[in-house]
Amino acid sequence: MSNFNYKLQLNNVPREGSPGSKIPLKVSVEEASEEISRVYFSVPMYGIFEVLKKENETLYSLDYYIPYEAPYGTYDVNIWAVNNKNEKGPVTNIKFTVK
Repeated sequence: MSNFNYKLQLNNVPREGSPGSKIPLKVSVEEASEEISRVYFSVPMYGIFEVLKKENETLYSLDYYIPYEAPYGTYDVNIWAVNNKNEKGPVTNIKFTVK
Protein backbone atom coordinates (compact mmCIF):
# COMPACT_ATOMS: atom_id res chain seq x y z
CA MET A 1 0.00 0.00 0.00
CA SER A 2 1.22 3.48 -0.90
CA ASN A 3 1.86 6.32 1.53
CA PHE A 4 0.91 8.82 -1.18
CA ASN A 5 -0.47 11.90 0.56
CA TYR A 6 -1.06 15.63 0.01
CA LYS A 7 -3.13 18.60 1.13
CA LEU A 8 -5.91 19.45 -1.29
CA GLN A 9 -7.32 22.97 -1.06
CA LEU A 10 -10.39 24.22 -2.95
CA ASN A 11 -9.98 27.82 -4.13
CA ASN A 12 -13.31 29.72 -3.96
CA VAL A 13 -15.26 26.77 -5.35
CA PRO A 14 -19.02 27.49 -5.47
CA ARG A 15 -21.22 25.09 -3.46
CA GLU A 16 -24.39 25.67 -5.48
CA GLY A 17 -25.49 26.40 -9.03
CA SER A 18 -28.35 26.07 -11.47
CA PRO A 19 -28.74 23.80 -14.49
CA GLY A 20 -26.71 25.15 -17.42
CA SER A 21 -24.42 27.30 -15.29
CA LYS A 22 -20.61 27.19 -15.39
CA ILE A 23 -18.82 26.11 -12.21
CA PRO A 24 -15.16 27.16 -12.08
CA LEU A 25 -13.17 24.62 -10.09
CA LYS A 26 -9.67 25.54 -8.92
CA VAL A 27 -7.75 23.12 -6.72
CA SER A 28 -4.33 23.49 -5.11
CA VAL A 29 -2.44 20.31 -4.28
CA GLU A 30 0.25 21.08 -1.72
CA GLU A 31 2.80 19.16 0.34
CA ALA A 32 2.52 16.12 -1.93
CA SER A 33 4.64 13.19 -0.83
CA GLU A 34 5.11 12.22 -4.51
CA GLU A 35 4.76 13.94 -7.86
CA ILE A 36 1.14 14.51 -8.91
CA SER A 37 0.20 13.02 -12.27
CA ARG A 38 -3.47 14.05 -12.51
CA VAL A 39 -6.33 15.48 -10.44
CA TYR A 40 -9.86 14.12 -10.86
CA PHE A 41 -13.38 15.40 -10.20
CA SER A 42 -16.32 13.02 -9.90
CA VAL A 43 -20.05 12.99 -9.18
CA PRO A 44 -20.40 9.24 -8.51
CA MET A 45 -24.22 9.23 -8.41
CA TYR A 46 -24.32 10.14 -12.11
CA GLY A 47 -21.08 8.63 -13.38
CA ILE A 48 -19.55 12.05 -14.04
CA PHE A 49 -15.76 11.82 -14.17
CA GLU A 50 -13.44 14.63 -15.35
CA VAL A 51 -9.71 15.36 -15.35
CA LEU A 52 -8.63 18.82 -14.22
CA LYS A 53 -6.17 20.85 -16.31
CA LYS A 54 -2.73 21.45 -14.81
CA GLU A 55 -2.15 25.21 -14.54
CA ASN A 56 1.22 25.04 -12.74
CA GLU A 57 3.05 22.75 -10.28
CA THR A 58 0.31 22.94 -7.65
CA LEU A 59 -2.80 24.44 -9.30
CA TYR A 60 -5.38 22.48 -11.31
CA SER A 61 -8.61 23.78 -12.82
CA LEU A 62 -11.78 22.81 -14.62
CA ASP A 63 -14.75 24.81 -15.92
CA TYR A 64 -17.64 22.41 -15.48
CA TYR A 65 -21.08 23.13 -16.91
CA ILE A 66 -23.99 21.70 -14.98
CA PRO A 67 -26.13 19.73 -17.44
CA TYR A 68 -29.43 21.44 -18.30
CA GLU A 69 -31.27 18.24 -17.40
CA ALA A 70 -29.59 17.94 -13.96
CA PRO A 71 -32.22 17.29 -11.28
CA TYR A 72 -32.41 19.68 -8.36
CA GLY A 73 -30.83 18.38 -5.17
CA THR A 74 -27.62 18.05 -3.21
CA TYR A 75 -24.83 15.85 -4.55
CA ASP A 76 -21.58 14.39 -3.29
CA VAL A 77 -18.62 15.60 -5.34
CA ASN A 78 -15.25 13.87 -4.98
CA ILE A 79 -11.85 15.34 -5.85
CA TRP A 80 -8.55 13.47 -5.65
CA ALA A 81 -5.09 13.21 -7.17
CA VAL A 82 -3.05 10.29 -8.47
CA ASN A 83 0.72 9.90 -8.62
CA ASN A 84 2.85 8.70 -11.55
CA LYS A 85 2.14 5.07 -10.57
CA ASN A 86 -1.59 5.81 -10.86
CA GLU A 87 -2.04 5.37 -7.11
CA LYS A 88 -5.00 7.29 -5.73
CA GLY A 89 -4.46 9.67 -2.83
CA PRO A 90 -6.92 10.91 -0.22
CA VAL A 91 -10.35 11.93 -1.55
CA THR A 92 -11.88 15.30 -0.66
CA ASN A 93 -15.67 15.22 -0.60
CA ILE A 94 -17.86 18.32 -0.86
CA LYS A 95 -21.62 18.79 -1.10
CA PHE A 96 -22.92 20.67 -4.12
CA THR A 97 -26.52 21.82 -4.54
CA VAL A 98 -28.26 22.20 -7.90
CA LYS A 99 -31.17 24.60 -7.47
